[in-house]
Amino acid sequence: MEQTISERKGFLHSFDKYTSKNGTDWYLALTWIFILELISSIIEFYYLDVARDYVIHIEKGMFRELLIAGFISFFVWHFVYSVVQMRRQQFLFLLMYLLLGLYFYITDDVTFNLLFHNIINPFEFEFNGFNLYTIVQVFIKLVMLYLIIKFFQSLKNRDKLKQ
Repeated sequence: MEQTISERKGFLHSFDKYTSKNGTDWYLALTWIFILELISSIIEFYYLDVARDYVIHIEKGMFRELLIAGFISFFVWHFVYSVVQMRRQQFLFLLMYLLLGLYFYITDDVTFNLLFHNIINPFEFEFNGFNLYTIVQVFIKLVMLYLIIKFFQSLKNRDKLKQ
């Protein structure tokens, strides 16, 4: 039996299709970059004491409760809207919100200071020996580098697709 061209393309083609629509959707690539950065920040907080220095704890009170309520309200509204519209990209955006809530729950960082630090400098990570943390972080950073390349490629292809 002969294989069709789409069957021969393999894992990288499928990965590229789901993360950036083969270099044509910049929003999808950017969403995946933020999702991976959230996962990286959660892992960094869990494994490194240095990451805890970036976290600014806000005492329990009215400001914190209002911030959490606004976050949950926007999440519920966006979830209902996504279910009604049935858009796959918006479900990824919901995954990002869910990870943001998980980040808040684990780190207790209402200011998102650690996350902003990691978004501004996405390829910095503390090398504290060769262990599972290092392997996972290097893998995440390599995937993010690939997605950043696809992000810029899709921005370049955006003008070609409009013609």
